[in-house]
Amino acid sequence: MEYFIAVNGQQQGPFSLEALRMQHISPSTLVWAPGMSGWQQAGQVAELQSLFQTHQQPPHSSPQYQQPQGHPYQQQAQPGGNAYGQQGGTFQQPSTDMISKPVDEVTRSLDEGKAYSKWMPTMYLIVGLLCCILPITYIIKVVNLDYFKDGMKTVVAILGIIIFIAAGVIGLFYWLNRRKSVKLLIDKQENSTLAVVGHFLQSAGESLGLLYYSSMAVVSLLSAILIGISAKHQGGDILLRGLGECAEYIIMGLVVLCLGRFLGEIAKRMSKDKKSRS
Repeated sequence: MEYFIAVNGQQQGPFSLEALRMQHISPSTLVWAPGMSGWQQAGQVAELQSLFQTHQQPPHSSPQYQQPQGHPYQQQAQPGGNAYGQQGGTFQQPSTDMISKPVDEVTRSLDEGKAYSKWMPTMYLIVGLLCCILPITYIIKVVNLDYFKDGMKTVVAILGIIIFIAAGVIGLFYWLNRRKSVKLLIDKQENSTLAVVGHFLQSAGESLGLLYYSSMAVVSLLSAILIGISAKHQGGDILLRGLGECAEYIIMGLVVLCLGRFLGEIAKRMSKDKKSRS
């Protein structure tokens, strides 16, 4: 976590824990970090106790403290002090706290991996189970098209169902494997928001590009060949339309695959750069 500090009435930071050691702050120095309800003395923050265990440094800030400029959180005024020139008043929390505080809590939870450890692996499991619904959607489609009333179309429908069942099972195991990898990512504490988002984008791109669109392309090709051969007068047109659909699915699959990997790689690189700077 990174902290802002108040020095001579001015806000400085943010600083990591190691950077704070170089600032030589004292237990009375006022600090603030996302998720904190307001400015507190450093000696009252549990994470900063290690800074004062070996030595004490001269305080940076005086007892009469002026609120750092440009910060959404306000400090309660010192007893007997003035609040913006009003005798005996106190600094009031602005209305934006109703929005900024919950957002800070969510952001901190995401950056610390607490949210990911709870619901992100579950999301991967849910997506994997949704892959198994793919054969059902195809069955509904061929039933509406009356494929089971024609001999060759019935064969195509059965082959398509088998292909989509196989794709659904492969998709389930693929997402379960990716679920293990995202849990390892969290356990290694490489769990920044960008890293996990990049992992999910790459997984989605590979799943859609390699499994869904590839299955559609294979089914379209089989339909074009088998139904085209059985057709007496329109076999050539059916074959051409099927080949066109097959090529369209292949192109769409490659685009989705490359886009998912590209966006995932960008997010992961941004996460590494952010981690190296901190």
